[in-house]
Amino acid sequence: MAIQYATAETFDSLVAQDFVIVDFFSDHCGPCKVFSKVLEDTAAELPFVNIVKVNTTAEPSLGERFEIHAVPTVHFYKDGKFVESHLGVIPADKLREMIAGYLF
Repeated sequence: MAIQYATAETFDSLVAQDFVIVDFFSDHCGPCKVFSKVLEDTAAELPFVNIVKVNTTAEPSLGERFEIHAVPTVHFYKDGKFVESHLGVIPADKLREMIAGYLF
């Protein structure tokens, strides 16, 4: 599945099923750009992983709703339920490890 961008209107439906990684980011954030590359590589390697990106500048209501005070902040959802939050860039090998822990 390709990386999808969420809006306030689409967020809940995008995280409703399966395992989903949500990346809260900003266009002006250097570490966010680094993590974006990690997510792109992960999507190419593991096309069955659902990745949703939320631009907190363009969608401030989502940033407020989830109390995002710094970016990148990464949320993990399983079957519509929030399961974990991580602040900062997650290295690719650590992200694959986390994904494996949720899926296998």
